[in-house]
Amino acid sequence: MKLTAQQLEEVRAAMAAGHRRASVSFTEEQRRLWQRAAHEEQLAREETSRQITRIRVAAERLGFLGDLRRAIAVTRIPDADLAAAIGVEAARLAAFREGDDDLSADAIERLVAALNLRLMHEIPGPAAG
Repeated sequence: MKLTAQQLEEVRAAMAAGHRRASVSFTEEQRRLWQRAAHEEQLAREETSRQITRIRVAAERLGFLGDLRRAIAVTRIPDADLAAAIGVEAARLAAFREGDDDLSADAIERLVAALNLRLMHEIPGPAAG
């Protein structure tokens, strides 16, 4: 936010007096801009929180796709980089991570390779009896 000439002068005077802080009052326009920015930031936080919850829930699902989602999470590779590496759009990979979309078999194969995963077949032990 751009300061007015008077606000800049107040800051300069405080600095010249050796103060580490300066207190200035917002104009009505600055207050409105600040409130709008704070509101937009809060909305973005709420959406991020919802997205993280969707990712966590999808990753907790049992089975191969849940395992893949957990593997994506622990790699900490940004979605855009991983999506480019496997040849899908970042939005598609994000939707997969959130459990809202599937990937093609070819994309899953490339994802497994990009994450340096190995597929293993678990052989069940003898039935308890």
